[in-house]
Amino acid sequence: MTDKPDTIVLVHGFWVTPRSWEHWITHYERKGFRVLAPGYPGFDVEVEALNANPDIITAVTVPAIIEHLEAVIRPLPKPPIIMGHSAGGAFTQILLDHGYGASAVALNSAPTEGVHVVPFSQVRSTLPVLRSPANRHKSIGLTLEEWKYAFTNTFSDEESQALTSDTTSRPTAASYGAASSPTSNPATRTPG
Repeated sequence: MTDKPDTIVLVHGFWVTPRSWEHWITHYERKGFRVLAPGYPGFDVEVEALNANPDIITAVTVPAIIEHLEAVIRPLPKPPIIMGHSAGGAFTQILLDHGYGASAVALNSAPTEGVHVVPFSQVRSTLPVLRSPANRHKSIGLTLEEWKYAFTNTFSDEESQALTSDTTSRPTAASYGAASSPTSNPATRTPG
């Protein structure tokens, strides 16, 4: 079967960069896949550079992220498998809805339009960004305690600390728009 996907596109979530996929990339390349892990616009620098100057991602928007990811996928010879985590999971669903994937995997996806029941843990995880309307056009990072709650709650303190080297600020302009996806197809919405 030559029509099977030979490429996997990995879509990261907020607060991380494509570096968060480094072990997944190695795993799937060993299995014979071509693996792409594109960053969002402005995320094409190292985590340390983003943390030193988070303003470079402040204005990124959900439509700009989707357009960028579509531009990465469009030239591929055949539709890829798309995998996304958190906000990347929501973007993965949108990309699939737009016809850009052969299949998709959403890992702990952020809710898309129409999801009205949000677990307390998710509310608490996004509170550093959403607690103040003054954050609307800023990039907000997480403290170690917030990072541990949201991402590494089953890890030791040492492991959590080591993993913070892959974290960055979250562009709040995009996060405020993430709840309403730029799609009207019911396939990416939950009735409610």
